[in-house]
Amino acid sequence: MKQIHVRLDDAGGVPMPKPVLESVYASDLEFEPQERRQRILPDGTVELTVSGEPYMIHAKINLPLYGNIWVMADNEGAGYTGDFVDFVTEACRTYIREAEKYGESLSLSPGHLSPETLGHLAAAREFSHLANRGKTTPENRLYALSHAVYAAEAALFEAARQRLYASPREDLLLGCNFFRYTSSEARYAKFFAKAFDFATLPFYAGRTVPERGKYTYEYIDKALEFLQSKKIIPKGHPIWFGHGDVNPKWLFGQSFETLQGYAREIARHHAGTYKGRIGIWDAMNEAHDWANCFMLTQSQLTELTRTCCDALHETDSAAAAVVNVCLPFAEYVAGRYVCYGSLPEKLRSPLAYFRAILEAGVQFDVTGIQLYFPARDMVAVDRMLSIFASLGKPVHITEMGVNGGLRGQGSSNGSSWMQLSMSEGVWHGGWNERTQADWMEQFYTIAAAHREIKALTWWDFIEPSFSGNGAFLYEDENPREIYFRLLALKERIIQKNRT
Repeated sequence: MKQIHVRLDDAGGVPMPKPVLESVYASDLEFEPQERRQRILPDGTVELTVSGEPYMIHAKINLPLYGNIWVMADNEGAGYTGDFVDFVTEACRTYIREAEKYGESLSLSPGHLSPETLGHLAAAREFSHLANRGKTTPENRLYALSHAVYAAEAALFEAARQRLYASPREDLLLGCNFFRYTSSEARYAKFFAKAFDFATLPFYAGRTVPERGKYTYEYIDKALEFLQSKKIIPKGHPIWFGHGDVNPKWLFGQSFETLQGYAREIARHHAGTYKGRIGIWDAMNEAHDWANCFMLTQSQLTELTRTCCDALHETDSAAAAVVNVCLPFAEYVAGRYVCYGSLPEKLRSPLAYFRAILEAGVQFDVTGIQLYFPARDMVAVDRMLSIFASLGKPVHITEMGVNGGLRGQGSSNGSSWMQLSMSEGVWHGGWNERTQADWMEQFYTIAAAHREIKALTWWDFIEPSFSGNGAFLYEDENPREIYFRLLALKERIIQKNRT
């Protein structure tokens, strides 16, 4: 343990606002957070306790021209071992190096980068130069950082697009949840079938097992019939999810052993009922200390994950068990907050949870990652994807959504879940239909360029949406711009002759 000091200057040379200073935390180079132990000194410097080296620093700040996001500083990939970080200056160095790195890849010499990318990179360097010469230093450092983030994202996007367009994917599934099907004649169904070949069906215990031993699959059977007629691959979600709002009352107040038995029973019933028709399942959802309404210990969550995966495989040996996590950057670990209560142990991040279940020998088939909003730039997202892919399993992006703004009768309120309120950010100047479509195109291109990522699932197809105005369709079934952008993007990133 040692004390370090982090300086965050705002425009005018004053410290950044208190909420920004309070957001600062350290992590290792794989984004594994250290618990936030800090105090703000009288001059606005953040004194932070770090427990390991090398470390990187994160702060959720307002970037001019960009928005409100978590920004990282990592000493150009090497991490820090010293005791002082001038955050804005260091973050700018981080992103300029990232832009240069992506520009050097895949024959993307400076001459091949777009004017947009080159312009942002030149602006980042010039504003840094002006700041170093004492010309309106605090403001220019912030503008340099903003342009550096834009430049790094743009260079990454270009590198991914070049690689992917040259070799489109034959094995990539594009999906969405399929929770609002009414009939094959509805525009909802017709629009869905045109866009997707992968669909997530709702198996929440509160609706499939509302009473002990009594299963109901009426909606699923109706929806599945349509999906099969269109040759759309179905997925069941989830076998187990420890969130209070989706579980029936009869499951509460039980011992762990009893819950484990019920989980095994539910998994076997779902998998047995749909054997041969549904071959992919989210066997466990958000069991990394986040959604833990039954207040289980970490070892119990590991064993419950094993129970669900084993029961699924024992019932249908051909089925794929997805273990699904949310909040992959794990900012909640730094702040010690979870969806339902807290645990006496140190909170466990999604990455730590996956490593724990691998070490315990849990037999699962796919690493599932949720990515709502997120309040991170694409460079950080790309690095995070590589870290999770290093676990050695195929990766599915199981849920995602960003805000598409309002038009007509769209819902004005998003979710009240802390998961969103703590991770929401503003990207590229503000959310609307255009930035939503831009985000989707950039993320899908970057993710699809990772060959280990096998499926991309947006979470809501029609409003109201979990992520708040994040669906492809408005409530009247009119599409947002994102829908048409996806159809066009499919033509470039998916091999047309895939069967």
